[in-house]
Amino acid sequence: MNSESRTKRSIKNVITGFSLKIIGLIFPFIIKTVIIKELGINYLGLNSLFTSILMMLSLSELGIGSALVFNMYKPIANGEKEKVCALLKAYRDIYRIIGIVISVIGILLIPFLPLLIKGGYPKDINIYVLYLIYLFNTVISYLMFAYKKSLWEASQLNGYNNILEMITTFFMYIMQIIVLILFKNYYIYIIFLPLSTLALNLLRSYFVDKNFPEYKCYGKLEKGFIKSLYLKVKALLGHKIGSTVITGADSIVISSMLGLETLAIYSNYYQIINALIGVVTIFYTSITASIGNLLVNANKHEKMKNFNTLTFINNWIVGWFSICLLCLFQPFMKIWMGKDLMFSFDIVILFVIYFYAWLFRRIGLTYKDAAGMWEEDFWKPYVGIIVNIVANIVLCHYIGVAGALISTIIIMLFIYFPWETKVIFEKIFEQKTKRYYMKMIQYASVTIVFGVITYIVCNFIDVFYLHDITILLVKAFICVILPNILFAIIYHNTEEFKDTKKRVCSIISKRKKVI
Repeated sequence: MNSESRTKRSIKNVITGFSLKIIGLIFPFIIKTVIIKELGINYLGLNSLFTSILMMLSLSELGIGSALVFNMYKPIANGEKEKVCALLKAYRDIYRIIGIVISVIGILLIPFLPLLIKGGYPKDINIYVLYLIYLFNTVISYLMFAYKKSLWEASQLNGYNNILEMITTFFMYIMQIIVLILFKNYYIYIIFLPLSTLALNLLRSYFVDKNFPEYKCYGKLEKGFIKSLYLKVKALLGHKIGSTVITGADSIVISSMLGLETLAIYSNYYQIINALIGVVTIFYTSITASIGNLLVNANKHEKMKNFNTLTFINNWIVGWFSICLLCLFQPFMKIWMGKDLMFSFDIVILFVIYFYAWLFRRIGLTYKDAAGMWEEDFWKPYVGIIVNIVANIVLCHYIGVAGALISTIIIMLFIYFPWETKVIFEKIFEQKTKRYYMKMIQYASVTIVFGVITYIVCNFIDVFYLHDITILLVKAFICVILPNILFAIIYHNTEEFKDTKKRVCSIISKRKKVI
């Protein structure tokens, strides 16, 4: 596949993925507002708690599909039908095993549910029934055609899956909002979650079979390949467990130590963070297959140049989003939830650092995933899990919600980032890391300076005593214009900026020719 085809498919995947994230960004805000208004804030806390528990069990969230899809790149590109069919069969069996394991572990956790909730919970809710509905939703995707999604991903056709998810998710949200308003019943509201998952998996199975009729589940893989696949899956599983425990443990610790109401407020802030992470992750997901193709076909110079450009683009986007969070978080929360359901500004600063620390390193991780390099830093996630859980419990005990955020920031900056960087540069680029570290420090420093400047400018708006919505809109306009102008001024002479500009101009030019 040439670079033009890689770019074209990546753009399509980004567009559909972004559209899906817009739906996932807007509707949860509406639903949370309706839940608090119609049912109460503790229901929101329960929702966040069970989502976190099942997220830690769900290997879909753990991204085990990355290891599976990686092995499909080459045989699909080379037209090795028998190999792809054998892989598909192996993936089906793996997902079924995963579904059974999640079911067993999930059921074993049932007696411990009350221990995870400090204080009370709504008396009209049976937490065991509610939990089982969430568990059922998690399990059915594995037992029903989850493995077929790998064909779309390996072929860079994620856009088809994004469209199906948009349709099913949209109708789920609409029905949930209607049910909450008309019946004020949480059980009826939540039952649409597994119904949506069932519909998505059935539709996905139908369209994958239609698009790829040549691929069926049959055949056997060589023993050596199965062993290699097992090692990759085992290594990747550790990495994904690490990242999932880090995000899920925060909510569980907050619920068990600080209560459902604090967790609900935390989840409101985290939802915004998670939505933005999701938006940026579209970029990573959409280019992973292209990077996998590049790593197979390009020379070292092209690999390094592409990495530098993508790192630059990522840090611009993540830096800009971080500045927007710094300036807009509190004005938005004041309008959405009111002053009584807001954290102090020092917690907002920690959320911004959390967001930046989570995403500024993601291009390196995307290269690592595309190259299937999960064994090289096998122990990293386990070290991270231990440090995070201990730090979470200790810091939350002494400083509350801030402790959950600080523990994650420590892991990202001082354990994950240096460990990942060493592996990537040694194995993929065969270069030293000093220049890369200096570049990342430069990107972070520029973001901090421009963030402070933008925040000071935005604060001038407060002296005019405008309506809250007007203040938010004016500050949003400033955040769109000012930091991007500053970024363009300081970076316009860099090689990365020139390469990015060249790529953008090339894409625009080709689109105009098509029109």
